[in-house]
Amino acid sequence: MRICNQCKCEMIEDFDIKVEGGAYGIRLSKGNGIFAKRLEKPKVAICPKCGEVSLYIENLDVIMENE
Repeated sequence: MRICNQCKCEMIEDFDIKVEGGAYGIRLSKGNGIFAKRLEKPKVAICPKCGEVSLYIENLDVIMENE
């Protein structure tokens, strides 16, 4: 459960984020260039009260493995 930093309301989770004009979304990566290791796709939580948007990673184990 995520809580909005602005109004302290419970946020609605599990939304995706897409780049306008492309249906592929975004991913986190480590390194530079074309061959950067792709790690995890961020999720989005939205506050139903004020509209605040929060990005988060569900599987932190993937991030910690590549540290």
